[in-house]
Amino acid sequence: MKNCTHRVAILTNILTTYRQGFYDRLFSREDIFVTVYCQKIIPGMNLHSIHERYPDNVRIVNFISVKEEKIVWQYIPWREIINNNDVIFINGNPRVLSDFLFANYLRLTGGKIVLWSQAHSYGANIITEKIRLFWTKFFKYIFVYTDSDTISLKEKGFKKNYILGMNNGLDQKIIDTISSKWSDIQLKKWRDTKSLDNMVMILSCARLVSKNKFEQIIQALPLMMTKIPNLLWCIIGDGDEKKNLEVKVNTAGLQDHVRFIGSIYDENELAPWFLSSDLLVHPASIGLTLLHSFGYGLPVVINGEAKLHGPEYAAFEPERTGRNFITGNIQSLADTVVSLLSDRDALVKMKSYTLRIAREKYNVDIMVERFVQIAQTAINA
Repeated sequence: MKNCTHRVAILTNILTTYRQGFYDRLFSREDIFVTVYCQKIIPGMNLHSIHERYPDNVRIVNFISVKEEKIVWQYIPWREIINNNDVIFINGNPRVLSDFLFANYLRLTGGKIVLWSQAHSYGANIITEKIRLFWTKFFKYIFVYTDSDTISLKEKGFKKNYILGMNNGLDQKIIDTISSKWSDIQLKKWRDTKSLDNMVMILSCARLVSKNKFEQIIQALPLMMTKIPNLLWCIIGDGDEKKNLEVKVNTAGLQDHVRFIGSIYDENELAPWFLSSDLLVHPASIGLTLLHSFGYGLPVVINGEAKLHGPEYAAFEPERTGRNFITGNIQSLADTVVSLLSDRDALVKMKSYTLRIAREKYNVDIMVERFVQIAQTAINA
């Protein structure tokens, strides 16, 4: 262990690939030493864990879960965590019963705790969300996903709480480094090898599951193609809806206009797909994929109902980072995509602005600085 000023514990579910940049930066800090207590997997979910990258900083815990983490109990070593750390970050989701009880114990015994939570959870029941927020309000230090979450909680009466938004994002330095290696000539050669030349590409990047509603894009494609006949929709991801979506594509005769790419986790392999596309289109709830797109200067077409999205939607600015369509309206989805693809001036401006947001407001470097800020504030209180 490094000779650090403070020791910090994080209790979470798993370490996913999209958090690698955050933990790389956090674990390399000289002023704090962080230990993460987490699971190896989430049963039933196609998420890759990177816990093996950090043998000095990760403790794997056993657990029991029901229906993809609807209810969870982790066998976390309470005494060890309390004795070895100056402050403890705990998941603010009461469905993780072990975290719920541990958080309450620490609060009642005067332990240093930061509740890692959010103002609104996608798909949450109104009543249960009110109960969660009522409970959250008892904690002095609350770490949330975005500055927008901070404002929202303050408006809901969290006047005495210290709330800080981490502005959830990705490792923009890596994305910029990888993007810089793809010249126009190299990108054209790559497109030629994939038979993408002369195609207008729109991209989606998410798990192929029913909640992402990708069948709406399949329904909208024929409408889009009346105006853009060389349109190609590429989908990065996999899931239990893949076969169903493939059947729908074949039934509609769209085989030449849809490309199922499969799961890709390596940023080097992801980059040319993002760089070759003009838009990212997502018909349902969006989260970090929004910032991933912004990192490549890719405008986004999504529905405009903020309550249906993850907290990352706070980074979306209509007409500056993309455009909204009417939720569930296939004609509106098609018209919005076509209108933006046809407005090259708007696309150029959006590409520049989305990159600026990813570089200056939402990325892992900002996340780490704010994590350390709220940790030190709680410790020194």
